Amino acid sequence: MKQTDKLGALRHTAEHILHCAMQNLYPALKKAMGPATKAGFYFDFDLAEKISEADFARIEKEMQKLIDLNLPMKQEYLTLAEAKKLFRNNPYKLDWLDRITNRGEKISIYRMGEADVDLCYGPHAKSTGKIKAFKLLSIAGAYWHGDEKNKMLTRIYGTAFSSQPELDGYLAKLELAKI
Repeated sequence: MKQTDKLGALRHTAEHILHCAMQNLYPALKKAMGPATKAGFYFDFDLAEKISEADFARIEKEMQKLIDLNLPMKQEYLTLAEAKKLFRNNPYKLDWLDRITNRGEKISIYRMGEADVDLCYGPHAKSTGKIKAFKLLSIAGAYWHGDEKNKMLTRIYGTAFSSQPELDGYLAKLELAKI
């Protein structure tokens, strides 16, 4: 695996840690989606409660607890019917499942130990303990599927790196860009 592929897997795992931490802190939250990106990751969710950057320290603390547990990331495959049953209480996951055109296709999910399960094709780090440095960066609104006719969700952006010095360097560059 190339370093960039490893970094993408690391960031994707950090996103799963974020959504699990958010679910732990805000049980009414509905997970929508969240990929790794070139600069980090983001997570879209539906929650009536207002979240702001002032909440990031609390969320990051919960994320660190999940990292410290070193939970395994395991891929499994389900039938469409099994996946719909598993995600029956999440309208966003059901919407994704309804968009699958090949009804015979196996649905990929990832389990993060016993703490979380989500629709996902990966890739991921082998465990949550592989995340050595992360930071939540900002919060914004995002329409479901990018369509203004759909519900406005909340999006949290973050980033993760293989080491604290790499993260510190990235954050320093972000600060310089503000000047």
